[in-house]
Amino acid sequence: MQVVSKVIRLDLSYASEFNHVYQKRTCYIAPYKTELAEHFARRLLAYLSFFESSPQLAKTESSGKTPDLYVSDAADHIKLWCNVDLLSEKHMQRASHQADQVVLFLDEADQRRIKNQYKQHFRNVQFHTLSHQQLLDFCSMLKGHMQLDLWREDDRLLITDGEQTFELALAQPLATQH
Repeated sequence: MQVVSKVIRLDLSYASEFNHVYQKRTCYIAPYKTELAEHFARRLLAYLSFFESSPQLAKTESSGKTPDLYVSDAADHIKLWCNVDLLSEKHMQRASHQADQVVLFLDEADQRRIKNQYKQHFRNVQFHTLSHQQLLDFCSMLKGHMQLDLWREDDRLLITDGEQTFELALAQPLATQH
């Protein structure tokens, strides 16, 4: 299924009692030209998962050469590199060397196929798995103008649009490696 809007207006109300973060933000997110709804949903869920870190979404599809979403510091060092597709081993090496942490938001089938291979070679890689049903549930929330309330509780994020509620397990940050 194709994303129906060329630009999505996203009004977010975010609360994390644990971290004492309370924010309201409006962002505009453009799906890639031929992006399917499930792929866009994974990108959006990755963005929401790392919301407190002020992540940046890629403006264009990268085919793994650059991250779909990233967090960098003032010196443009990449602290977090996040992709929502499988990366080739070459692109995985690039990501692992350029970033402190690499997170792949994958569906169950992709995650099972590749997890052990990458875990053996790359210490700073983490996998975040979304089930097919989770993607379908979140896709039903996609609209041209989304108003979402987010509530972070420990290691999960509760997302509601006023009609439906979605629960997302949060990716845990890796310990800083030197």
